[in-house]
Amino acid sequence: MTPAELRDLLVPHGIRPVHERGQHFLLDETVVEKMIEAAAIKKGDHVLEIGPGPGILTEKVLAAGALVTAVELDLKLRSLLVERFGQNKDFTLLEGSVLDFTNAALAAHGKSYKLVANLPYGITSDVLKKFLLESPRPETITIMIQREVADRVLAKKGDMSSLAVMVQAYAEVSRVVNVSSKAFLPPPKVDSAVIHMKRKSDAEMTKFFGRLSPQRYFTVVRAGFAERRKQLKNTLRSVENDENKLKQAFLKAGLNSASRPEELSVIDWLALIDALTL
Repeated sequence: MTPAELRDLLVPHGIRPVHERGQHFLLDETVVEKMIEAAAIKKGDHVLEIGPGPGILTEKVLAAGALVTAVELDLKLRSLLVERFGQNKDFTLLEGSVLDFTNAALAAHGKSYKLVANLPYGITSDVLKKFLLESPRPETITIMIQREVADRVLAKKGDMSSLAVMVQAYAEVSRVVNVSSKAFLPPPKVDSAVIHMKRKSDAEMTKFFGRLSPQRYFTVVRAGFAERRKQLKNTLRSVENDENKLKQAFLKAGLNSASRPEELSVIDWLALIDALTL
């Protein structure tokens, strides 16, 4: 879609992108096609789209034969979406912020669903936490986010973040494509990337956590990353004040107590927390 074609959609509805809502509308349809391919969207799939904007992605997802539930906060954009897709029986539009809905309400059809979206940058972390931790979880998540955040999510041992630990514990993550800021109207100040997540099954998650609860796992991870410049033997005293027990846990896990949080992989954290939980 050209900038002129997009403006022809927006202007009749008095729509101007709102910076505070992270409204940068995607023009590059090649990126849209790569998102649909990565999500493996097929006829009959249920797709949840967050912040569809003028419906560039929505149009292609519907054309692939999917049933789309779209959540849009902006009143004028909702009017445009109703005009474009309101007569399509496979399209459902919900009003408001996705963070105000339960996953059960978003998946009211009672079947598995896929999350596909060009996310507003400001809600990326909240959306990831919501759809990775709250049931019912989507089968897959294919989202465009700020490239810097994508790099954090995909980080390897030695450069980990608490977000990477959370995401990689719950899903297999891959990069689909990097996206230049020039692919949007208006162009954001940063580049973006599309990432794809395939959630681990309930059985895989049960096996992963073993005797640990997810709450215990992430409580300790958050404590470790609270002051990431410090060594873990110091930061983890907020969850274990017995210095000897902490020392023995590092030994049992085969880890150096002088390590910093970014140096531990998802599995390293699991071993350490399991050793701490007697």
